[in-house]
Amino acid sequence: ISYILLDTPGQIEIFTWSASGAIITDTLAASYPTVVAYIIDTPRSTSPATFMSNMLYACSIMYKTKLPFIIVFNKTDVVSHDFAVEWMTDYESFQNALQDNTTYMGSLINSMCLMLEEFYNSLKVSGVSAVTGEGMDEFFDIVKDSVQEYETEYKPELERMIKAKMNEDEKRKKENLTKLMKDMNISKEGNVVDSDDEDISDDDVNNYQGKKK
Repeated sequence: ISYILLDTPGQIEIFTWSASGAIITDTLAASYPTVVAYIIDTPRSTSPATFMSNMLYACSIMYKTKLPFIIVFNKTDVVSHDFAVEWMTDYESFQNALQDNTTYMGSLINSMCLMLEEFYNSLKVSGVSAVTGEGMDEFFDIVKDSVQEYETEYKPELERMIKAKMNEDEKRKKENLTKLMKDMNISKEGNVVDSDDEDISDDDVNNYQGKKK
């Protein structure tokens, strides 16, 4: 098996921002190379407003998971995703699509497009059709590149975070043990003494931990 595709359960907001969704995502990412593929209904996204809504969803998911991210436009046998790629790479093209929308919503969408320009530049985009199979080879090529991104960018950062947490846990454990030993007035030999007679050092803590083992 080269790839495992998981269709995440429930609504996007519930999975992305819930504790259970984070647990599933983090567990997978800690065990296997993991890539997020955000599927967009291409025919429904021909409206600039719907398109922008999908882009904002994609942006929030990418920054929440911090995993390699692919936007996948499906149903390309019905409507080509070329218009979407053009909107993402050519600001004037998106502006032209908004010309008929003179409401405050059109102005808001236009402003958001400018803000998302940097986001667009970092995106991997693919168009696929489940009916014809068109675009699937390209999609899996992008997945391979994303796995490499996981190995070179996400995984080292994950390992750094795990190591930092272990160090913090060890530090907290030592501090708690030091406090306990001071409260119990235990010397390095394990005898009860007056707390004014002797301070507890790091060596005392390490020796005490060794005795417990």
